[in-house]
Amino acid sequence: MNIKQLEAFLLIAQLKNFTRAAAQLDMSQPAISFQIKSLEEELNITLFERAEKKVVLTEAGRLLFPVAMQMIRQYNKIKAGIDDLREVKAGHLQLGAVPVAGECLLPVIIGGFREQHPAVTVSLQIGGSAQVTRWIKDRDVEIGIVGYPVKADGVECQPWLTDRMLVITPPWHPLCGEEVPITALTSESIVVREVGAGSRQALEQQFLKHNITLDQFTSVLELGSAQAVINAVRLGLGIGVVSSWAAGELLNKGDLGEIKMHGVNLSYEFYLAWNRPDKESLASRAFRTFISDEKIVQRLISDMPYNQK
Repeated sequence: MNIKQLEAFLLIAQLKNFTRAAAQLDMSQPAISFQIKSLEEELNITLFERAEKKVVLTEAGRLLFPVAMQMIRQYNKIKAGIDDLREVKAGHLQLGAVPVAGECLLPVIIGGFREQHPAVTVSLQIGGSAQVTRWIKDRDVEIGIVGYPVKADGVECQPWLTDRMLVITPPWHPLCGEEVPITALTSESIVVREVGAGSRQALEQQFLKHNITLDQFTSVLELGSAQAVINAVRLGLGIGVVSSWAAGELLNKGDLGEIKMHGVNLSYEFYLAWNRPDKESLASRAFRTFISDEKIVQRLISDMPYNQK
């Protein structure tokens, strides 16, 4: 039993005429007769009786009619759903991201994407770079944003966006608003991200260029997110180094201060990682194309009230 047989059966039943049904289906009469004969042989029943110049359903045909109608409706529903997926009108997308990207950047970017693809639902998981990398490798997420390149079979990766970091202080700190040499900071307690975070790696690399390590600071407090670092700084537990996206709103309000350093470039790359193209869903591919468009991303970020200056 196939869809063409059922469509022919239903149309003949409705029109009560083989010739007219064949014309509507753009088939010859012998071809439509063959479809019905094949269906009858498969079911081992007679579906139509000829009465004068028309055909009518047998009792078996009357039993099959509502069932066939339901089957055709389900087929059309499935086909429409698949067509929607082909055109990315529907689908579900699993994303993973490090906290700064996931909390500060992706909400506005996902919002922009869903304006173009409103029927695509998006789930976002937030974790450290190592955790997001595991999610990508294990296919728990389709696209991830991490703080360093992902190297794994079946995973592709490219630089995405540069994150500029700031040295932040409580607003009452004596160095707030000052520009100082990096060596002037080592007399402070410092609050940083945990080992393995992309921002932590970038920070230590910059310090090493100036022959400074974290153990030269008065004390080091390691925390698992930019927001935790910010909270610790606001409590006076030390100066901190965080993304300008994470600290921007509080800096604008005057709830945080900033120390500038001579000749130190505190920035690092976010990387976009995804499952190889032959494993990618249509929704994933559409989102990757969207998020890789630098003009779109910069426009969305620039519209944020505390975008990078």
